[in-house]
Amino acid sequence: MRTISRVSVINKRLRKGYTTGTCAAAASAAAAKMLFEGEEIRGIEVELPAGGRVMFETVDIEIGTDSAECCVIKDAGDDPDVTDGIKICARATRATAGVSVKGGEGIGVVTKPGLSVEVGEPAINPVPRRMITENVARQLPEGAGVEVTVFAPEGVERAQKTFNKRLGIVGGISILGTTGIVRPMSLDSLKASLIPQVDIAMALGYTTIALVPGNMGARAAEGRLKFPADSIVQMSNFVGFMLDYCVEKGVKKVVLLGHIGKMVKVAAGYFDTHSGKTEDPVELMKKLIRNETKDIAPMMYMVKVNTAEDAAQGLSKMGYSRLLDKIAETATVKALEYVDGKLEIGTSITILSGEIVGSDTAARVIVKESAW
Repeated sequence: MRTISRVSVINKRLRKGYTTGTCAAAASAAAAKMLFEGEEIRGIEVELPAGGRVMFETVDIEIGTDSAECCVIKDAGDDPDVTDGIKICARATRATAGVSVKGGEGIGVVTKPGLSVEVGEPAINPVPRRMITENVARQLPEGAGVEVTVFAPEGVERAQKTFNKRLGIVGGISILGTTGIVRPMSLDSLKASLIPQVDIAMALGYTTIALVPGNMGARAAEGRLKFPADSIVQMSNFVGFMLDYCVEKGVKKVVLLGHIGKMVKVAAGYFDTHSGKTEDPVELMKKLIRNETKDIAPMMYMVKVNTAEDAAQGLSKMGYSRLLDKIAETATVKALEYVDGKLEIGTSITILSGEIVGSDTAARVIVKESAW
């Protein structure tokens, strides 16, 4: 029987939305049209990269002698997008020829290499930039030119809830999108937001990186293992996906560093550590520990605990840190099997305080030999 994933079923029921790139193209095209026609336009049609057209309503219209501007309110559909409802705006002024695109208030600026936009340029990705240019060009009289400045009044505030700071994008949001459409709950879009961290690390010369589930692991990697911030890559639950990408990009060494609740899942052979896709971490710890010791004390203790955090803290206090080291070692073995030995890998385990309670020899060697 053919199976259908829960996400695919939900996606059929949820409403799609539009990217910041599509909204920027709409606002830019409308502003350019109003600049040359001198009249307010309450709606504008935009052509999407993959074909098809979408109509957008314009708001906050201002038409002057030498410029025109307006905004489009982003509708992300039913996707939990942090930029949903934000105003994406554009100001158009006359130029000698062609279409030039700039970033204004609330649009981030790229400060690190490795992204698809050069350092010093506004964070307007290539596909959205092309969308803006092509849609604006359709509105121009023959031989006319225009300079478009894209801006977002709430961009600085909204950017604090994105990955932009880690990616070296400062001062606002990014103008993104490859299809022009936001698909609700898209795992692909989440994965796509993670991989630029590897690109940046490699562009800065780091071939040894720390792969961490989130902010807690990142703090431990920087504060306790002294990884440079730009060599620390957040992977969320996508351990396998990010390991594959590291291999593809030529990363040499990886330290997997994360909470016991995540790392024990890797040790059990799970490379997507989402709670809905794995066994309970306490049960996984019990299985691994049972195979590593004949002592009764740790197993008697494990029967009483409710969380992996409690288990790791208790085992450490009882003098059984070697069992946590073994879990780290097992995670490394599984990860090496996953990548067919194409990376050097070590594993370290933390608890909620950020303390590292378990490490294998490989992780210690990688950290010791890394010349930051």
